[in-house]
Amino acid sequence: MKKAITCFSILAVLSCSTFAGQHNKHRVSVKQISHQLNQQFPFTLDFKGIKAAFAEPKLILDVLEQNVSVEVSMLTQSDGSWVKVPCKLTGQIVFDPVDKHLVLDNLLFDDPTNAHQLFGDSAPLISAIKRTIVNHLPDLTLVDFTLSNTPFSTASTRGLLIQSRHVQLSY
Repeated sequence: MKKAITCFSILAVLSCSTFAGQHNKHRVSVKQISHQLNQQFPFTLDFKGIKAAFAEPKLILDVLEQNVSVEVSMLTQSDGSWVKVPCKLTGQIVFDPVDKHLVLDNLLFDDPTNAHQLFGDSAPLISAIKRTIVNHLPDLTLVDFTLSNTPFSTASTRGLLIQSRHVQLSY
C-alpha cells in the first residue's frame, strides 16, 4: 500500500510538471505564419522616384542560427521595362506586447554577392533601391496572437525557439 501511494505521488508530480511545461508554450506552424505573411503582400514602395513592388513571400526558418527570413520577389522598373529580382529580407524578431504581434523588425536586404553578374545593367538600380528603400520597409507581422486564444500575459514572454516546422513562444 505504501509503495502504491509513493508511486501515485511520483506520477502526480511528474504529470503536473509536464502539464506546466506544456501550458506555458505556444507553437505557431509555418503554414500559419505563411498565411499571415501572404496577407501583407504585395506592397509597393516609392521613394525619391524609385519604385519597387514586393510579392511572393516565402518564409525561411533557420534552426541553427535561430532566425527568420523572408524570400520575396522585388519588381522594379528599369529603362521602361520591369525587372524581377529575387531578394531575401532579414530582421530582428520582436514581440510587440501592445498589439500582441510577433514581428520581423528592422528589415534589411540580404545582398547577393554577385549582383552585377545576375542583373547586368540593372545592378546599379537594384543597389540604389536597396540603399534607399530599405529604410522604409514595413515591419512584417509573423503572428497575430489576438486571433488565437493564447492566455499569456504580455509581461511574461520569456523566449522564442525556432524549429523546422514551427516557432514556439515561451511565456
